[in-house]
Amino acid sequence: MKHRCLMGAAAAAAVLNAGPALAQMDEIVVEATRREADLQSVPLAVTALGAEQIAKLQIDTTQDIGDNVPNLQTYTVTAGAQALQLHARGASVQNPGFNTSESPVGFYVDDVYHGRLASINLDLTDIERIEVLRGPQATLYGRNTIAGAVKVITRSPGDELFANASVGAGDYDTVQAKGAIGGPIIEGALAASLAVNYHQRDEGWIDNPTTGDELGEFENKIGRLKLHYYGIDNLDVNLSVWGVDAQNDGYNGIPYVPFLQSSPTGPASPLGNFYDNFSSGGVSDGDTDQSGGNLQVTWDVWGMQLRSITAIADIDDEFSFDLAGGGLGGVAGSDGLLVDSSSNMDSWSQEFQLLGTSFSDKLSWIAGFFYLNEDGDQVYTGVLAPFFDFREDVENETDSYAAFAEGTWQFTDRLSATVGLRWSKDEKDYRITCSDGPGGGNSCTPTPSGSFTVSLDENYDEWTPKFGLDYQINEKWLTYLTAAKGFQAGGFQTLCFGNLQCAARDYDPQTVWSYEAGFKGDMLDDTVRLNAAVFYAAYEDIQQTVPTPVFDNNVPPNIIGTTFPLDNVDDVDVWGVELETFWTPVENLNFFGSLGFMDADDVSATGNDLPSNPDLTVRLGFDYTRELTSAIELFFGADLNYSDNYYTEVNNDLQIDDYTRGNGFIGIGRPDGRWQLVGTMKNISDEDDNVSGLNVPFATNIRTPLPPREYMVTLKVAY
Repeated sequence: MKHRCLMGAAAAAAVLNAGPALAQMDEIVVEATRREADLQSVPLAVTALGAEQIAKLQIDTTQDIGDNVPNLQTYTVTAGAQALQLHARGASVQNPGFNTSESPVGFYVDDVYHGRLASINLDLTDIERIEVLRGPQATLYGRNTIAGAVKVITRSPGDELFANASVGAGDYDTVQAKGAIGGPIIEGALAASLAVNYHQRDEGWIDNPTTGDELGEFENKIGRLKLHYYGIDNLDVNLSVWGVDAQNDGYNGIPYVPFLQSSPTGPASPLGNFYDNFSSGGVSDGDTDQSGGNLQVTWDVWGMQLRSITAIADIDDEFSFDLAGGGLGGVAGSDGLLVDSSSNMDSWSQEFQLLGTSFSDKLSWIAGFFYLNEDGDQVYTGVLAPFFDFREDVENETDSYAAFAEGTWQFTDRLSATVGLRWSKDEKDYRITCSDGPGGGNSCTPTPSGSFTVSLDENYDEWTPKFGLDYQINEKWLTYLTAAKGFQAGGFQTLCFGNLQCAARDYDPQTVWSYEAGFKGDMLDDTVRLNAAVFYAAYEDIQQTVPTPVFDNNVPPNIIGTTFPLDNVDDVDVWGVELETFWTPVENLNFFGSLGFMDADDVSATGNDLPSNPDLTVRLGFDYTRELTSAIELFFGADLNYSDNYYTEVNNDLQIDDYTRGNGFIGIGRPDGRWQLVGTMKNISDEDDNVSGLNVPFATNIRTPLPPREYMVTLKVAY
């Protein structure tokens, strides 16, 4: 309540002191349809955030994106600190820390698909724009976008010289220094840019009474070099090379009691304080080294545009943690299953796109081809002395192919229709061997034939059409209808704890038919913007992480009580509403809000709810700028985020309570942005909230908390 009153008082003060002039909405250019277009003319549910909004909303890492998009959830989980769950419109993945894990929400950086969620939660550096496409992207993106796609677009250099730098310091001994510089090397022909980010925290916010340590420290280094050639009128070439070195204290779950919790909504409380982890020293660790590059070539030829997007990446990722958070059996200082993972993934991809118009520009069309190869290995161990000890060696390779085409026919100046079709095929190979663990013991469960090795290969393919109709009511109001099919391939297991009978089972693809009606409108002299969408998604064979005793008694549990395979649990229908609104009543004062509502069928096998599917999420906020002198301006703002309660897994054994968190900023600087001094704060009222967790009989009862109050003061300079 304190932060609500504070935000309301500040907003009221801004209104009372603001001038009478009317302001208007800025045009936001997006590439959601692979073409540049005004956001309000795109017949899709899209959230677009520019560089200024990203800074004001304190979207510092990939995880922060979810707080600002209706019906999108981004959570950390039991893996490394760089691992991230993505959930949208009913579809989800709970085990992102493995090479075989795949998200139902595609993640793209500069139009390049990044599929490894174990290493995707990184600091965002020199970002021009973030676009989040909601619902299945049946044609133009396709791979693993059954519930949406997140696009991060970095800034490209040109003839205009730019330079910026910032240095910040905050609580928990946090420092961050980042900067970017770019401009022409040969004016009118060749430009370059360099962006770097160094982020370090030397004091954690999770306490460990067992060792006296403070957990949550990290050191992140990120760099990106770009070259842009545009010396020929019909040719544009962008080359980007990037690298990441991120080290941290890993995942540190908070143990809860009772250890064997019989009811998901029954009484449970932290074993110690809210942020206490009791693991023995050196148990948790995280380290990821990433490098890659992409080459994008755009050639205007014969009245068409040909694009080529080529990318390579190499990811080495390590993490370790105690699955019980040092609270095995509800006893402080008792380590549970000690988990360790070391993985490598090499990938390369190639996409070709051909775009054009025909029939006197009545038909706008795009056709293309996509290929991806991922080749990786992972060593996963678990030790619970003297009972449990195993090592899993996993090798996996995926070849993914797609061909697609989409066309939009303009019947009149106001009415148009879109038809698209994509063919996708995934070829997957998987090999797992279970052997003696690091303690010298062997608790592997062999296959019925007695083998400790499983080798599988499967092919999955699907046609996914899209149909759309949009009508421009007037110059400012757009309505649209879409029907699209989404597809995500089946695959192989990620978390069986040495149980080869579990690992021998693949799971089938999941598909969805999604129907959406939307409205986009600017009104009241362009001072109010309202974008709304209503959707109905009919999933078939939806994929979820499930405990085997609940869904399949043919796979025996191992010594820790259960396994966690992915399986197809049911056909589930999900429907919802998404609203985004902006109001600029006077110059320099902005109000914004969003709402996501979802309701889903119960999973018929158990009568349970879908996980990570809060019924309601709400975001409200404002920002205001006021000139103090001709050379100095004051700016401040705040936002409030609410999430309804939800379950962490489809068995509904653990419920996360609803929570509300507020953030804010205040600063002064020159109106042209040459310098700024900014203070930022997250979780202003210092709420204690959890975002995920795990409750497994005889193994663990832990929670993943959101951070307490955090603040930072940053000096920014720009040219």
